[in-house]
Amino acid sequence: ETDGIIQTQGTYFVFAHDLVHQAVYDLIDVHEVGELHYNIGLQLVKDISPSNFPTGKESFVAIDQINKASSSVYFTDLSFRNHLATLNLKAGERLIETAESSSALVYLQHGIRHLGRDGWEENYELCLKLYESACQACYLNGFVNRVVFYAEEIDKHTTDFMRRVKAVWILIQTLGSSGKPEMAIEKAFSALRELGEEFPEGVTEADIFSTLSSTKALLSTYTKEMILNAPKLRDERKQWAIKIMDNISPFLFQINPVYLPIFGCRTVHISLSHGFCRDSWFGFLSYAHSVVSILADIDEGYRWAKIAGFIIDRFNAKSLLPRFKCVINGGVNFWKEPLQSTASALTESSKEAIAIGDVEYVMYGSSLSCVQNLLCGNKLSTLEKDIAVTVSGMVRMNQAYFLFSQLSLQKAVYALTGIKSDPFEIKFASMKNETDVISAFSATRPFLVQGVYFNIIFTAVLFRRFDEVSEVAEKYLSFGQQKSRLQDLFLVFFQGLAAFHMFRHQGRDTKWLRIGESSMRQLQLWAGHSSWNFDNKFFLLEAESHFSKGEYDRAEMKYLSAIKSSRTHRFLHEEGLSLELLSSFYEACEREDDQRNHLSRAIQCYKEWGALGLLNDSRFAGLV
Repeated sequence: ETDGIIQTQGTYFVFAHDLVHQAVYDLIDVHEVGELHYNIGLQLVKDISPSNFPTGKESFVAIDQINKASSSVYFTDLSFRNHLATLNLKAGERLIETAESSSALVYLQHGIRHLGRDGWEENYELCLKLYESACQACYLNGFVNRVVFYAEEIDKHTTDFMRRVKAVWILIQTLGSSGKPEMAIEKAFSALRELGEEFPEGVTEADIFSTLSSTKALLSTYTKEMILNAPKLRDERKQWAIKIMDNISPFLFQINPVYLPIFGCRTVHISLSHGFCRDSWFGFLSYAHSVVSILADIDEGYRWAKIAGFIIDRFNAKSLLPRFKCVINGGVNFWKEPLQSTASALTESSKEAIAIGDVEYVMYGSSLSCVQNLLCGNKLSTLEKDIAVTVSGMVRMNQAYFLFSQLSLQKAVYALTGIKSDPFEIKFASMKNETDVISAFSATRPFLVQGVYFNIIFTAVLFRRFDEVSEVAEKYLSFGQQKSRLQDLFLVFFQGLAAFHMFRHQGRDTKWLRIGESSMRQLQLWAGHSSWNFDNKFFLLEAESHFSKGEYDRAEMKYLSAIKSSRTHRFLHEEGLSLELLSSFYEACEREDDQRNHLSRAIQCYKEWGALGLLNDSRFAGLV
């Protein structure tokens, strides 16, 4: 008779309520609790085999009971302590696989405790695995100092680099994502030297072109079928070299991007010479990205990017798909595929990365998706919420690396939506505004600073501050005129709009006309690869060019083409911009009714987009 205190659930007896459970537990003498946990756990763990670790919760309950018997009195037998440490290792590994890294760390710490102070001497292999897994769990939890601690412990007890390479790899990821990418890069190059992969201290433009061209010539002799049927890579040192080049690449992209094509080509050559591994995909995708952005061979780069995806399929490496989707949609696909599609794929890749605990690419994918959702004109109200969630996640997971550019993007969205708040006023941010970010990182993180400049430019275009667009664009381009990111392409468009405006309003200096028409030719070329993404932008620059030259009939026709293309291809904000610029054209032609009609239509587009802050601008006074 239990008087309702204990109930049955299937084959289990449980307390009727947690409070009842706690009350009974509190009645047990403190000296008896450890012994009770130990005896219960001893009965439960005796049938659990580390080599065939059960998937049910019973095994975790059993290990929990033993772990709660904290007194060392119960753990004097070495073989039993090794058994308990092994069970905790298996539990921790299982939880890491299911993205439960916080709980995993608890089991791994218990495993280390069970081995005791002499663990490295008494069971080196088990101790190494526990410290490696604890290192990984701390990385996934954003515990930077703990990662460093576990990695240093491994380093102290290991002379063979191949025995500590996994911990080094985790440490590189941790340093990079926690706002110390320079240290991560230095550590990565040191590790690559240990693995036999030497790289020059400085890479010239000639080096990059030569390396890409020779790799392109080599790959011209390979078909997709040959790649997918090539031997597998057996050399463990080469495998780790590829893995480290893969993981350091996002940080190199921001700080020292000249090494990316070198890394990509090196991975391609290793794979073709020694065999392919599950991480070979990144080298091929990095090569593809470089072929597009440096050699300007969009079709060839796009083809090899798709083959990189088939390499992942070959190895059934589903856990790498979020990374692949992030990189291919963030760096290659927008040259050929609708921007709305790549933005959506980036959002999905971030969600998939969350599910498998890939912290770095959760933040990377989220950052890229927010940028692309802004540039394809998706609703600002939704974007504002997505950015807020992303910023919160960056703070929570200690992902300082991406935070400042995201805060700058948030500030741009606040300006457009009319939110009266400063996103830089959060405790985690040591920078108080965009000027602080630019000053702090101009010498070390050019891509970060360019991202900040781009957000300023984007806002200035919508608010029709074209003199500011031209001024900030020059600062953006002072870091180089690469075409490796979507922002680089949009900058060409914005710079063209600003140039034609400056030509008409600042003395008709032909310098501005040359800049505008150079931008127009670029957009025409890109529209040949993706009419969806670039037609409307090319038409709008054409219209502005004709307007600037006094060719009014042609200008009107091209403005209307830009409006129609923007609507057809769902660039709502650019439809509004095209309508507004056509309204300005009609004003210059003294066609007052047409001017007011098209400005009203522009206002409707901006309203639908959610740009209520933009509509507070003085040029819309009395019309909203």
